[in-house]
Amino acid sequence: MDLIEQTMAVSLDGSWQFSLGLEGPWGEIQTPGCWEAQGYSKLIDGPAFYRHSLHIPSEWAGRQVAVEFDAVSYACTIKLDGREIGQHIGLWTPFSLNITHLVRPGEDHLLELEVWKPGERYPMRSSLAGFLPDVATTFGGIWQACRLRAYSWTLKDVVVQADYASRSIRIKAQVDPLELLSQNNSWLVEISQNGQPVLERQLSVESGAIDLVIPIADALLWSPEDPLLYTVRLFLLNGGQTAAHTIRRVGFRRLSAAGSQLMLNDQPFMVRGILSWGWVPERIAPTYTIAQAREEIRQVRRMGFNLIKLCLVIPGPEYFAAADEEGMLLWAELPMWLPEVTDAMRLQAPLEYAEIAAMLAGHPSITLYSLGCELNKAVDSELIEQLNAAVRSRVADVLLCDNSGSGESYGGLDFDFSDFTDYHPYYDLHYFEPLLDNWRRDWQVPRPWIFGEFCDSDTFRDLTEIIQANHGSRPWWLTKDNPVTIWRNEAKAVLEWEERLAAAQPGLTVKEIIQASLRQSYIIRKYTLEALRRRRGMGGYIVTGLRDTPISTSGVWDDFGRPKWSGEAYAQINGEAILALDVVRRRQWRFGGDRPDRVDPYNFWSAERASWSIILSDTGQGFPAGSNLVWSLSDLGGQILASGASQLGDSAQPGGPVQVGIVHVTMPQVERPVELCLEARLLSGEREAHNTWPVWVHSKPTVSTEKLVFYDPSGIFVDHTGLSTENGDWFSRLKYVQHLELTEKTLAVVTAVLDQPVLEYLTNGGRVLLLQQGESPLPVRRCPFWRESVNLFAQHDLWEHFPQRGFTSLQFFGLASDLAFDTSRLSAALPSGALIHPILRRLDAREFHVAEYLFEAAVGQGLLIGCSLRLQGGAGSQPFGWNRNVAGGSMLNALLNLLSRAA
Repeated sequence: MDLIEQTMAVSLDGSWQFSLGLEGPWGEIQTPGCWEAQGYSKLIDGPAFYRHSLHIPSEWAGRQVAVEFDAVSYACTIKLDGREIGQHIGLWTPFSLNITHLVRPGEDHLLELEVWKPGERYPMRSSLAGFLPDVATTFGGIWQACRLRAYSWTLKDVVVQADYASRSIRIKAQVDPLELLSQNNSWLVEISQNGQPVLERQLSVESGAIDLVIPIADALLWSPEDPLLYTVRLFLLNGGQTAAHTIRRVGFRRLSAAGSQLMLNDQPFMVRGILSWGWVPERIAPTYTIAQAREEIRQVRRMGFNLIKLCLVIPGPEYFAAADEEGMLLWAELPMWLPEVTDAMRLQAPLEYAEIAAMLAGHPSITLYSLGCELNKAVDSELIEQLNAAVRSRVADVLLCDNSGSGESYGGLDFDFSDFTDYHPYYDLHYFEPLLDNWRRDWQVPRPWIFGEFCDSDTFRDLTEIIQANHGSRPWWLTKDNPVTIWRNEAKAVLEWEERLAAAQPGLTVKEIIQASLRQSYIIRKYTLEALRRRRGMGGYIVTGLRDTPISTSGVWDDFGRPKWSGEAYAQINGEAILALDVVRRRQWRFGGDRPDRVDPYNFWSAERASWSIILSDTGQGFPAGSNLVWSLSDLGGQILASGASQLGDSAQPGGPVQVGIVHVTMPQVERPVELCLEARLLSGEREAHNTWPVWVHSKPTVSTEKLVFYDPSGIFVDHTGLSTENGDWFSRLKYVQHLELTEKTLAVVTAVLDQPVLEYLTNGGRVLLLQQGESPLPVRRCPFWRESVNLFAQHDLWEHFPQRGFTSLQFFGLASDLAFDTSRLSAALPSGALIHPILRRLDAREFHVAEYLFEAAVGQGLLIGCSLRLQGGAGSQPFGWNRNVAGGSMLNALLNLLSRAA
């Protein structure tokens, strides 16, 4: 609300009488704040009744009196002394009611509200309720500040906005009431910067309106590094005394696009954002003090982020003020998701969007807008056009998209009103780059890509710590008190966390699972951010999300609001200047034509030649010619095996990705797989870009091919061999048969079937490696390898032949599969009496069931190893074939060695 005559305002914040439901008892409630956070039911949407006694000061006689609410959720009817004085609908916006004709100075009055939150009467999907109801609950009540105000004049329709191009400030306002104006009235405009006066101008009042554009000489720009604000004070004077005034802060900045390059203040820029749904379990409603908002913003910046996307939520004004001061960019995504478009919503949504846009327009921190999220065909072009016009007419020097995630991806419009391209890729890791290629169309008009949501990765929740911190019991959001547990599977699963985890028998302690999940999640995020930043035209990204919620653990902060990784570690992959790897491109002639022959950047055969391009992605000041690139390849003990240095011949300008060096190295000769560390630094004075990557060197296959039988009745393994001979003739010597033929020399059978001959061989003491490719012969679950999972390693001799460090890293990139053996049905599908021992498992991070990627089973006198990993690779951007997919060939060798020794 406008700051008008603060001395004539009385806060109504504090204790109110409150009753929830038609027969609810009366009690007390504090405002601002929603009723759900104060012990009242989260399941009742209304009516909620508020009562507060008002005393009208006697010195207010002769003045106008209004009651002001900064936000009430969602629909309310207001009464004074039992008489209805107004209604309001809208969860996020302020409103005011003039009560002058109903109050008597020096006397008391009773103010009453009847409030309904989104629910049965006002359906959530039609009420612009945002995403918080899908995280936990809707919230209701007087959740922002309210007050009584007395005035002789007020200023309405106030606009104070900085224009970047002209370096001027527009000031617009209307006096109310007009009929009291006289020659004694005048306008006074004061503009200052950091407390220092910039100008002062006094004007006559003629029509009662002001619409003034004031140039600012040598205007200073607002930016994340230097968030310079101008304070604008507009006074209506009466006889030289203040009759009404408003104070606004503005900054000169512009987010724009030059083709596919995103620009901030006409300089190359990249959005590095984090997504927030406004989830704060203690308060539920997104209310902040300035100090709370400031601390959140500073923690976000320490992790390398320069923007917070307010996803379908509009927090209180303190948040925007803190962002303006701290130089944190904001993306205001207006609250529409999976809407049920009713006639009432068609009327309400454009009005509410216009009010929100007008409320936010002056904040320099807000540089991006979206009109909703993942809108489908329910939102037609007429409604989108209205929403677009309502927002664009009130904001300036920003970029806007009409549908974050794009209509084409969700069955919505096949055209848009957007200034940038926005997709929401949620993907298994090896499909990320193919997704980008799928969406790219070079015939379209160039514009930046800003991914409004992506790069989610769950970790594992420490429920025991949460319970201990909550005095021995679960917090409300992990109990049936959370309405989401009624209908969301992820929330239901959390209620049974202990039982499900005990039934799953993951084989590790919770602490061990948490550590594995954190390491795996970091690798997923590292790969994704580096892959995106190697591409030109990428304007930025929004990582999902800020804080763990009841339905997911994909936040970069845990349930206590603590960062999961150090700011230094995360900024290394998320900072202004980062280094990334790329590899050479290969092609292969197969079956009469060229095919891509992908090279794995992270896995190599022993003594193989490796090459990497070092790519710089920088939207800072760039690196000048002569900057030094140094690199090294070392073992985990720190011994350097190879190193090199070079200088930039040309400057690396900020903007798109730039190759700053090439690394060539011959991998060492090894007898078993070993992990190495590739490290690169780009240095210019005190400025540095630094990164490290684990790489693995794998020993060449050693098992005698003459003692192996590849029983391949459907002929699928032949293609897996691949045609490359770079690794000698081992893979080409593998023999495939369509009829099972066994001799005394046979050490093991590799197969994709479990037919009667295989089962007889197995139960009579044979050794079988089952490489399952589909839904049979054993029961499987279809599930992502990386997303919503924690992959766990059981104690097993296999890991002597294929070493790992307790979490699935990019060593497993080419092995990732979308199927895993269903543990709950596995025993019944094997011959009676089979004893199963896990080797590599998938623990679902949201529903807590376990499935197997690798298992060993004693079947009769024999030994079966089941493997659902893609040893052949070939999915998404995985290398293909047991030779090219180095980790797959190495894993095959390790499994066959294991079976050979068991024989």
